[in-house]
Amino acid sequence: MPEKFLMTPPIDRSDNIIKNHLFRRQFSLKHLKKKVDDEVVEDLPLKTHIVIIFSEKCKQSTCEDVEKVIQEHGLNTELEILSKTEKFLYVSATTETLLKLADEHGLTKKTVTGTMQRFNRYSVNTFLVGDMTEDDLVINSEAPRLIKDTIKPSLMSYFRNGSIEDFFPLHDIDYLNKFTFKVQRKLPIEDIRNYFGSSIGLYFGFLESYTNALVIPTIFGFLQYYFDFSLVTVCAFYMIWTTVFLELWKRRCSTFSYRWGTIEMTSLDKPRAAYYGDLKPDPITGKMIPHYPMKYTYMQMYLVSYPVVFLCAIASMYFAIYQFQIEAEVLHDFGPDSKLLYVPVIVQSVLIAIFSWAYEKLATFLTVTENHRTRCQYDRHRVNKLIIFEIVNNFFSLFYIAFILCDLKQLKYQLMMQLIIFQLVCIAQEIGIPLMAVIRQKITKYMHTEMDEEQRSNVKDINRYEQSFFEGGLDKYTSTYEDYLQICIQFGYVVLFAAVAPFASLGALINNICAIYIDLFKLCNIFKRPFARRAKNIGAWQSGFEVLSVIAVVSNCGLLYMQDEVRETVGKKFPTMPALTFIIFEHLLLVIKFILHKAIHERPRSIRVAQLIDEHETHQALKHLKSLTAVRKNK
Repeated sequence: MPEKFLMTPPIDRSDNIIKNHLFRRQFSLKHLKKKVDDEVVEDLPLKTHIVIIFSEKCKQSTCEDVEKVIQEHGLNTELEILSKTEKFLYVSATTETLLKLADEHGLTKKTVTGTMQRFNRYSVNTFLVGDMTEDDLVINSEAPRLIKDTIKPSLMSYFRNGSIEDFFPLHDIDYLNKFTFKVQRKLPIEDIRNYFGSSIGLYFGFLESYTNALVIPTIFGFLQYYFDFSLVTVCAFYMIWTTVFLELWKRRCSTFSYRWGTIEMTSLDKPRAAYYGDLKPDPITGKMIPHYPMKYTYMQMYLVSYPVVFLCAIASMYFAIYQFQIEAEVLHDFGPDSKLLYVPVIVQSVLIAIFSWAYEKLATFLTVTENHRTRCQYDRHRVNKLIIFEIVNNFFSLFYIAFILCDLKQLKYQLMMQLIIFQLVCIAQEIGIPLMAVIRQKITKYMHTEMDEEQRSNVKDINRYEQSFFEGGLDKYTSTYEDYLQICIQFGYVVLFAAVAPFASLGALINNICAIYIDLFKLCNIFKRPFARRAKNIGAWQSGFEVLSVIAVVSNCGLLYMQDEVRETVGKKFPTMPALTFIIFEHLLLVIKFILHKAIHERPRSIRVAQLIDEHETHQALKHLKSLTAVRKNK
């Protein structure tokens, strides 16, 4: 390689971070198919699945070492060193290699008989349903993930010493054209899963189900406002609505996870990359994998993590109470008509957002130190900590006003202010970030300078280089945590104090309709393409929504009991035990909720039958294999 070329001035990637959308359209990866006599020549280069960008300090010899490590796994690589700061390694795999990896990682695929079975590369024809070919067996989201899971453990030392700066899958331009951003009745959930993986697919499936379900409480909210329904009716309605919605979602979720081959995921699945411990044989596969004593994980959880969580929750309570003290002093000094009364509420709402951000970092650190084995376990325990704190952080002040200060007028005011600020923050995140990205694209579009001919001649594939360069400067999409958290808090505002907030569901519905398409747009254009994550449900977030639905029954019954006319009426009819009457009513609603929970099975009968058929087919195949083995031995 010419020395003069290696010394070319580095290109500042940071100046071109958000130009990805523009340049991906201008320099999109084109299929290099040549038409000769109306026939397509299929001699095409392998599709690049993953791009590795090396740091400035990484030497060429280290880059070559990384390339050799990856090639040992049977993968194809292409190293491109353009300058001191521009060092790319493109990783791809043949169809044969991908099928081998799919077999090794135990992916579940649909068979020609309609059942779901572990993929077996020695009987590929069994999984070729309809007009599928072997190229279709490993879907778009699975190929980069299989390659990552295969090579990343071998590259951890290069990540730790800073040799590898970035590691991400390239966007597939042709597939992105499936995601049109026009308003439509149903989201392309299957396409989303096929491209982004089951974890993100389930998020959009849940968001779609929740948004559709919000139509019912929105209509009920209008009726509640105009016809002044009794609080008994309101309590009963939201108890039924939350229970039925969450149970129906579990049924839909199980349908997705069965169809996507993740319904049988367990805590004994493959360890996550960051899991550490002593190497010991896996009890299932016999392979050498890290093992970490569970007693140390439990000690860290119950002696360190959760005490810290509760201390943070208590601190959040203290700040909420202190805000009311400040508000009382402002009221005493300036009177009830002073605009300064808005200041404590606004400060409290801002502090809620700040505490949420800081606590997320703390909860992540605590969960990392617990060293959970699988990604699902890690996400579940992290979310458990976050839900405990977020419920206290966002709703404690409202409970304090409602049941300690017993001031329903202030409750409506506080709820309105917190909800408005919360929705404004959501709008800023959902719309502001993409809007700023588009503005920056327009500004920077005229600042781009094309490479000179000498540089261009040293680039093997200019389209691939351009896409890798600009996508490498985008922000990394970490997880669906922020999105689920917004929905969870929003759900709390909708149901916890529905008796005094009949239009909260309307605001949530409008916000979610916009959020669905903005979230999809951000994933396709603003962030790097994330590696797909397998998931069989929405994890601990399901428990979070169910906890909020139970608390909603208690809180709305409490608001019912606080009505003066209600207490007087009940006091006359039951003078010896008025409070007990409301406890009985609350428990009656909880009993009905529990009955509905048990009556609606979390898996449709068709899925349960299909699982039994899968198990039967597996048993029959194993039985047939044993009989063949016995015949061969006898011969």
